Amino acid sequence: MTEGQFRIRDLELVVALHEEGNMTQAAKRLGMSEPALSKQLRQIERRIQTSLFERGNGGVVTTGSGRAFVAHATESVQAFRRAVHEAQESKHNAPHRLHIGVSTCHPPNLIEILCAVELRLYKSLSVEIVTAYSFELIGKLQHHELDLAIITSPPPNALITSACFATNPFMIVFREGHPLSGKASVKLHELGPYPWVFFNRNIHHHMHDLILQRIRAECEPAGVFHSVSQEEHAVALLTDNRVLAWLTPTGVERAVHSGFKSIPLDDSQIRLEMHLATLASNKSPLVCKPVVPLPGI
Repeated sequence: MTEGQFRIRDLELVVALHEEGNMTQAAKRLGMSEPALSKQLRQIERRIQTSLFERGNGGVVTTGSGRAFVAHATESVQAFRRAVHEAQESKHNAPHRLHIGVSTCHPPNLIEILCAVELRLYKSLSVEIVTAYSFELIGKLQHHELDLAIITSPPPNALITSACFATNPFMIVFREGHPLSGKASVKLHELGPYPWVFFNRNIHHHMHDLILQRIRAECEPAGVFHSVSQEEHAVALLTDNRVLAWLTPTGVERAVHSGFKSIPLDDSQIRLEMHLATLASNKSPLVCKPVVPLPGI
């Protein structure tokens, strides 16, 4: 086979594996089996006569050659998806639709605000809202499924342009008899001695890993007693006066009731930053130039 026989699907595979760093997760994202992914990757590497990934027990690591390949593969995949999207819109003469993703960490009133925004220059525009975890929204941006996304603390990504417009602390919640209950705020190292109810890694793997790396570096490793996907479950698991839970401010408003106390985490690196994000390559005037500010944020 020659270089000219590469398909978009081949490029999508390489990009997905680079971004996921894991064969199982990449296969799930692509909707294929892991053996099929491995076979296709071997065929790709044979065509270009170089190794793109190094395999190990912990996953896969992109090689130097792989990083060079991924940079151009990503551009090609993005260009193809944008071309398909614009061709379909032109074919059906469809009205403008602005697809906006919102992280599940954000308050419900944010969705109400987005739906109430009037874009006077685009009378035929309809706004469609998608809620998901932050890493899922980033993937949807890159797949041209979203035009904009309001994401919590996105990791660095050369393909994504974002601007932070609000910052909130994590809230630490515990029973009123907890040893930390007399404090107005708390430092990260002060949480080390206590068991945690912590959020699942799939909610925000970048922040999840950062917190655990920091706590290991600063004191004894934290004892993650429970891992949860829904903040309402976290409070139910605070069964004694030593366990503490990590919640967002929205989660505190929704889930915390009498008998519990919440205090902010005082840490300059571990914060909930609200970012307005889009693809760096998105040149749409709907996205590049804000028409109106979002009130009440």
